[in-house]
Amino acid sequence: MTPLDYADVAELFKLFAISLVLGAFIGLEREKKEKRPLGIRSFAFISLTGTLSAYVAQETGMPWVLPAAFLVIGALIIVGHIGYLSQGRLGLTTELAAVLTFGIGVLVQVGPMELAVALGVVSAAFLHFKPELHALADRTGGKHMYAILQFGMVAFVVLPVLPNRSYGPFEVLNPYNIWLMVVFVSAINLVGYASYKLIGSQRGGAVAGLVGGMVSSTATTYSFSQRTHLAPALNYAATLAIILATAVTIPRMAIEIGAVNQQFLASIWPSLLIVFVASLIPVAVLWFRRTDDSNTEAPEIDNPVQLGAALIFGLLYGIITLAMAAGEYYYGDAGTYLVSAISGLGNVDAITLSSSRLVGQGRLPVETARNVIVIAYMSNLVMKAALATFVGSKRLGRTVAACFAAAFAAAAAVMLLM
Repeated sequence: MTPLDYADVAELFKLFAISLVLGAFIGLEREKKEKRPLGIRSFAFISLTGTLSAYVAQETGMPWVLPAAFLVIGALIIVGHIGYLSQGRLGLTTELAAVLTFGIGVLVQVGPMELAVALGVVSAAFLHFKPELHALADRTGGKHMYAILQFGMVAFVVLPVLPNRSYGPFEVLNPYNIWLMVVFVSAINLVGYASYKLIGSQRGGAVAGLVGGMVSSTATTYSFSQRTHLAPALNYAATLAIILATAVTIPRMAIEIGAVNQQFLASIWPSLLIVFVASLIPVAVLWFRRTDDSNTEAPEIDNPVQLGAALIFGLLYGIITLAMAAGEYYYGDAGTYLVSAISGLGNVDAITLSSSRLVGQGRLPVETARNVIVIAYMSNLVMKAALATFVGSKRLGRTVAACFAAAFAAAAAVMLLM
């Protein structure tokens, strides 16, 4: 073992202090429980034991110290659990948390430190929010579980087996990259769908539109429009929901761009921000004229994470990517803008992701790609206004179109002036 200077000693004390705090933080939550086999002191000692055993194993060249310490801690946890079984205590949550705490203590020493801290905080949160997590499990019916399983198949079964190389004309069709975009969009949809089920279904049009936009602004527009056709009194709630859901499309697009090409996002975020702010102006106007929609039941939105839907999106993404490359090659900007306008009638995800990736590959200029995305958004506004008119009512369509005018004008100004 080499001698330590002052800086090394200070660093060592810092590591053990962090280990102590993390263990105590997890144990603090367990301390509040009745019939607790382990509390704040026990968890602090377990974490320190993990850090100490990892340090000794590294410094002495005796790797057996670490598994030996783990076996000792494990034996003590088992003995404590058996003792509390006689008192009627059931469950293994505390014991499993103790094992994890030992691992966190080891991770403090071997690194990365950030991961150890994150695991400590997340572990304490999981222990603390037991009632909420159980309530979530009770509310997760068969079809919701099916959505999670579908995403698992999309992300962990299909993606790993796809070839990661380019095919086809212009060599822009990479099966792995295409499906990776499918996984990314499916993940956004799954988070939005879970939020909608937990929040949107219990609130009025404002919240339902806000979280519904993260699932699908098109589905939200269709659902609320359909309800106003049957119940015209819901016109205000439907308008607010549709406007908010469409506005949320902008930050969703920003997330998608950032995931594919952060440099591109850094270049165009002012343009996106201008359009987003303009899209929120009608929301503010409607909010001050609000009626009581707190009892408005949000319409049902089907699970957006389905293998069939994923296949369709992947196909659409591939077609748009190829069409964008071909349009730019044969017709210049006019060709890409035409593709953008047509694709925006369906959704803006595919055109946003494909444009961002083509910019990263040097196949599309930044300004052209920005205009492509803005045109797709404008086209999407027109489609949603038409949807509100023909599925809902002419009154709803006129109101939605008037609200979209600010965002449409801002988008046009961004293309012409920036």
